[in-house]
Amino acid sequence: MSEEKNRFLVLINPLSHGGRCGRRLAKLQTLLPEGDFIVIGDITEARRYAREASDYETIVACGGDGTVNAVAAGVLENPDPALKFGVLYQGTSPDFCREHGIPTIAEAAVDVLRKGEVREIPVLAANGEPFFCSMNLGMGAEVASSANRLRPKLGDFLGTLWSVLREVMRGRRYDIEVNGDVIRDVSHALVTRMSRIAGGLKIALPPLADDEYALWFLRGVSRLGALKCIWKMYRGKACGEVHVLRGKTAFASAESIPFEYDGDPHGALPVAVDMFKKSLRLMVPARKDKTRA
Repeated sequence: MSEEKNRFLVLINPLSHGGRCGRRLAKLQTLLPEGDFIVIGDITEARRYAREASDYETIVACGGDGTVNAVAAGVLENPDPALKFGVLYQGTSPDFCREHGIPTIAEAAVDVLRKGEVREIPVLAANGEPFFCSMNLGMGAEVASSANRLRPKLGDFLGTLWSVLREVMRGRRYDIEVNGDVIRDVSHALVTRMSRIAGGLKIALPPLADDEYALWFLRGVSRLGALKCIWKMYRGKACGEVHVLRGKTAFASAESIPFEYDGDPHGALPVAVDMFKKSLRLMVPARKDKTRA
């Protein structure tokens, strides 16, 4: 008979949230005593640990967005097809957690790890690299870079809002090729399967099949029109245009347009987006069974 697996390997980034994550290590170990905790040096190390881990049921990311993304990517690369992924969020912009209903309060998040259920999450990839929230082109990449610097000081909402307003006032426009077709005068574009994109901003998406994803973009609008759209996005109201995509999509441009995904810059176009070859086995709150025997 094979030996029983350990339940949790927790990869903790002590630098997340301005070092607060590291200062909470003792408390987190008390909340989850059955977890094996490893303090990582950087997110590259987190991905490696998750990729090479064996004899665990669940690999848990404990940190901010960068840690969550790195550990999730490592779990997808791990050869164990039954391996699960969990989150103890300790960052400043919990869009991934909000989208999937994962609590950000540590006690509640630990309860999900112990008593939750597995949800198979389809994953997108940019040039073969998985991403878990959204990929932003043009203005969105500039906003993400600025917001990353401001959130530790101003918080998630204000840091994102200030960065968005600054880029809107700059009024930059781009022409973007999507599988050879040009979309002109674009102020912001993103690729995602999630409605929550950053710091309280939400877009209205149609229902998506597991093999589908969305291209959302805003084009041909004035600065005032962009500000009105931002107000709608904070309220979760529809604005902009949405194209539902399947298969591989090539994004290119004659000019240099930066892109980022999951909050980190990754260079400039061109980039190819497709569904990743594996889904993520994510631990989420158990659904309440409303039926009675």
